[in-house]
Amino acid sequence: MKRILINFVTLGRDGIDIPRLLKFRALNEMGCELYLFSGTFIKKIELAGKDVYTFNETLSELKTYPRRKWSKMGFMFYALKMNLRGLLHLLKIKRGNYDVIYSPASVLDFLIIPYFVKIFNKKIVWASVFDNIVPLNDPGNKIIRFLGWFFFRASLILLKKADLIFVISEDLRYFLLKTGFPEKKIILTANGIDNELIRKTEAGGNFKIDAIFMGRINETKGIYDMLEVLDTVRKVYPNFQLAIMGDGDNTTKKQFRDRINKMDLKKNVQFLGFRSGLEKISILKNAKCFLFMSVRESFGVSLLEAVCCGLPAFAYDLPQLMKIYKNGEVDISPKGDYKLVARKIIKLFESGSFSNEKGKLLLDKYSWERVAETEYNAIKNL
Repeated sequence: MKRILINFVTLGRDGIDIPRLLKFRALNEMGCELYLFSGTFIKKIELAGKDVYTFNETLSELKTYPRRKWSKMGFMFYALKMNLRGLLHLLKIKRGNYDVIYSPASVLDFLIIPYFVKIFNKKIVWASVFDNIVPLNDPGNKIIRFLGWFFFRASLILLKKADLIFVISEDLRYFLLKTGFPEKKIILTANGIDNELIRKTEAGGNFKIDAIFMGRINETKGIYDMLEVLDTVRKVYPNFQLAIMGDGDNTTKKQFRDRINKMDLKKNVQFLGFRSGLEKISILKNAKCFLFMSVRESFGVSLLEAVCCGLPAFAYDLPQLMKIYKNGEVDISPKGDYKLVARKIIKLFESGSFSNEKGKLLLDKYSWERVAETEYNAIKNL
């Protein structure tokens, strides 16, 4: 039995995101003992056989920061403060005799504590998930982008001390190899979806949704290209409804809403906010198609969920997506060609056929149980 300490030093007011909980539950069911480090205390968590959506509601007692909306800059400083507090617990972590300390992502705030734990306890296995690259030239606020890139480069320095690095795509694996990471440390896994939830959930919600986007409200997600698509489509279908399911920082959301108002699209856009679980899937299945104009992705879980729900989906020709959707499960257009995407959507609505049978076939190919099994075997065999 492996004793795994999960480093969630900046555990938020909404608990842990559901995909990670699904993976942790699978590890728990394989016989691993799981402990959560919140930055100020350690708590054993029992997930085996439990509904993770209900379980996540109980995590509110473990939150380490108050209910408030953080700016990107504000959260960076908060994460630094929580890590400094967390370092005071290094001796307690060492005494816990954990076999593994686990970073659920390779953002800097999840790497600092394991880095120092590894210095003082060389026997413990440090395993980390690497699921994203932060380029310097992404759209958005230049200062925020520079800080994000700087912290990303710093995280790579710390990550080199990890024993195992789980990457979700071949592109990320190649990036780490090119950056100088030893091949033996890098394990290719994937991302997953809650296929059982998708299978059992019916369409619902009192929404008229023609197209839907689900994800962060962020420039890299192509949110402004979506508005250009909408602006073209509404000239043919004046009452066309685009739903936005997700959240973002206050500054970006305000800029996005300002653009919507400037383009006179307010009556065509619905903001649904963050949704999860059965409610999220139910709303997805209520839509006629899915828009995913992202200009940079490592995997795109929300796109996979929509496709597996049977929605016709439109995306740009990002290399990572082209490797996943090889059989026409997603309608791919050249990056930036939103006019072509708009024409395709108009054609879809002219046809009146809103089913994606090829997409549904991916439902059992990606599961968190498979991802957890790959990670467990790598840890066990180290």
